[in-house]
Amino acid sequence: MKWEEIYQLLSIQERIIVDIAEAHRVDLTKLANLQIQKQENDTHMMEELYGRD
Repeated sequence: MKWEEIYQLLSIQERIIVDIAEAHRVDLTKLANLQIQKQENDTHMMEELYGRD
């Protein structure tokens, strides 16, 4: 698939995020990895507070 085809499959919100990130030269891979780390940390904190299922 070409980038244009992939881009068109994104939601408007996702396209806006990509456009802003590109305009500000944000590394989207780094940003995605940080988001994953945050989610893992949040999961760990919830497990500490409420125990594992």
